[in-house]
Amino acid sequence: MVQKPLAAQARMREVVGVGRSDDGLVTAKADPDGAIFSLALDPRVMRHDADRLSGDVTAAVKAAQQDSWQQIQQILSGVSLPAVTSQSLGESLAHDGDGPTVNAILRRVQDMYSSVDGVDREERGMHDFIEKEYDALEGAVGTGASASERVTATTDAQGRVTEITVEPRAMRLESHVLADEVLAAVRGARRDALSKVEEKVFDAFPDLDPAADTDLPFQDSTREKRR
Repeated sequence: MVQKPLAAQARMREVVGVGRSDDGLVTAKADPDGAIFSLALDPRVMRHDADRLSGDVTAAVKAAQQDSWQQIQQILSGVSLPAVTSQSLGESLAHDGDGPTVNAILRRVQDMYSSVDGVDREERGMHDFIEKEYDALEGAVGTGASASERVTATTDAQGRVTEITVEPRAMRLESHVLADEVLAAVRGARRDALSKVEEKVFDAFPDLDPAADTDLPFQDSTREKRR
């Protein structure tokens, strides 16, 4: 029972999602959290107009993230233990080493909400937060741009890319330089979505902030659930 989920976790860490444009000239790769860590542009794409390239890059990146998520689901299909769930990988927002995922933050709010009684929930404004803000957090939109601002990107709260825009002036760049600009824009958009969620959650519940030197009130109950 222990070996099976551990093996699944090891396999998930090695997942690489791959996506390509219809013409095969754009290739993107995503890690298990959906973070795009590689983008290859065939030099021939620089002959296209900016609108077409924007669409091709967006399609390739989306396909890579979807492929990563599908691989995660396939690995998890034979694992039913609660210690391993798809919620923490695949559809979550990658943190790129800078912080927790959006899904992790939202789950911490849920865990804290379920660990205290009704009176405490009301005193801390937890009930109103769950009722009024939770959906808004899940609907957060992140925006990012490359340093030159010639490429912009948007993502949803879970880090899924919704649009990448390459400006016409970016078509003067070499293909590998443009690829780096796209990656920077996507990373910025994902971090922006995370930042928006963190700001609202940590303002409402400072003791959830990893920087706060306090024990989270739900840690014991969460530990019991894992047992």
